[in-house]
Amino acid sequence: MQSYLPLLPFLAKYPFLKASGVFISEEYRDLNEILSLKGKFERESLELGKCIVLSIFDRCNPEFEEIKRSFICLTCEEKGCKVYCKKNAINEKFDWNKCNLCLECFKNCMQKDRKYVDYKNKAKKSIIAFIFSRILVSSFDEWVRRRYAVREARRYRELMKNESDEFLLFLAKDLGVKTCINENYLVHITSYIKASSKIKADEWRLVNRFIKKGYVVLDKEKFVRVLEEFLKDRLLEKFEIDSSTKKFIEPYIKEIENVLAKEKARFEKIEFDKVDFNCFPPCMKNILSDLRKGLNVPHTARFAITSFLLNIGLNVEQIIDLFKSAPDFDEEKTRYQVEHIAGSKGTEYECPACDTMKTYQNCYENETCKGVKHPISYYKRCMRKTGTKLK
Repeated sequence: MQSYLPLLPFLAKYPFLKASGVFISEEYRDLNEILSLKGKFERESLELGKCIVLSIFDRCNPEFEEIKRSFICLTCEEKGCKVYCKKNAINEKFDWNKCNLCLECFKNCMQKDRKYVDYKNKAKKSIIAFIFSRILVSSFDEWVRRRYAVREARRYRELMKNESDEFLLFLAKDLGVKTCINENYLVHITSYIKASSKIKADEWRLVNRFIKKGYVVLDKEKFVRVLEEFLKDRLLEKFEIDSSTKKFIEPYIKEIENVLAKEKARFEKIEFDKVDFNCFPPCMKNILSDLRKGLNVPHTARFAITSFLLNIGLNVEQIIDLFKSAPDFDEEKTRYQVEHIAGSKGTEYECPACDTMKTYQNCYENETCKGVKHPISYYKRCMRKTGTKLK
């Protein structure tokens, strides 16, 4: 018997699965045992976890080991696992909606593979690295956890795009997404609303989707996008850390704190280098704050802050550098969009007026905004009051 053999390739690739916790708890007594072991295997696993955290600030490039084989239980001819299924999910075809993920069928797998030990070690390393990365980010402010969640969920989304429908159903079950797949990818309306409420694009509004018997019909790309949103929520959860764990991770925390200090200094230098951030209207301060925290800033808000900064004197390179703080930063796309707003196509765009900001729910009006109808007017009025020469 080779326990969890069918799951090992997926645990190595997707260590956030609940099955990872069950698997690793059978390999180690508890978290403190993992952290206290001095072996090369455990040290490398922890270093990989640290690298994952540093990668969200582009300070490390983690290398992940995959298992070059996918085990699909549906092709297995052994029916012995059937006796372990309490919900009758295993028949001629698995029904993951009936499965309660007790994992007994995987634990008691009757198949054999001569590379089993290698597969198991790769899965263990991936899971330990994932757990350790979660522990590390839990020691910092929410914006660090959020950036981690967004970056990692997006990385996993790219992997999911190439998975079989069978595994995507298993993954959906694990993440708590009510779904089914026949000729289409179907997500129950309750699960869809939970995911789509965090996606700002109009095409994700429920009124713009086709609904069939309580399920929203999607293509594979959008189906995976829904899974990504549920995964973000899981990755945002904070690990509770006891005193012994805190003592162990202190050296790792200090290293990451040094990176965060440089990140903060870079961000503040951009804000104060050419303009007076103190004179920014509340809406623009809020957008910049959300970018730094790794929140999902809608396109309308990104257009507003870009045009505003261009209008008051920042150049294209400075604004691109500013957007590097965003969790979904793509330099090529960002450069194209910023240059377009700056007038590369012949038209230089102006910052939206206050009424437009309100229309797109990007306004954060307070008492300082009285009598102001445009963010640029707010900025100029403030600069005059402070006696600062306009740039």
